[in-house]
Amino acid sequence: MPLGGDEMHDIFERTVIVRRPTYGIVKGYHELPYVCLGESIGEGGRTTRVKGKINVSPRFLIRPQHLEPSYEEIFGEDNVDLELSGRMFGFLGFRGRPVECKSEDLELKHLDTSIDEALSQTMSELERMEDITTGVLITPNARYYPVSLERFISSVLDDEFSE
Repeated sequence: MPLGGDEMHDIFERTVIVRRPTYGIVKGYHELPYVCLGESIGEGGRTTRVKGKINVSPRFLIRPQHLEPSYEEIFGEDNVDLELSGRMFGFLGFRGRPVECKSEDLELKHLDTSIDEALSQTMSELERMEDITTGVLITPNARYYPVSLERFISSVLDDEFSE
């Protein structure tokens, strides 16, 4: 069942950005790795963890529709949960920001831990690896985690274009 505008806005607003990268994506590496945690939506775990990387273009691109990338080109075939394989999402709403975003390296796992435990483990792992580039967020609805990702990207772009 698709969400209406009010429900999407609610998810967008209730997304908690726990950690943001400490470098600029437009001026920096043009990659935005993330870990998104949320209450599990199905059997097999208490928490759903989605890891991936958003590539951000620093310039505006206009393409004819027949040259748009396919689902496989954007998300790949590996590490995609079967329930998600038919879903497509794009990042809209970045009005006035000349960027194009695409998702790569998507990995979805159902964990048998609470969100708090998964968050603690994720933060510890990033700290051990001295990773300053990966963002961490908590979604109020794991089924619609792309809305939370859009909130995360938007918060980073706000910083990038406010200078």
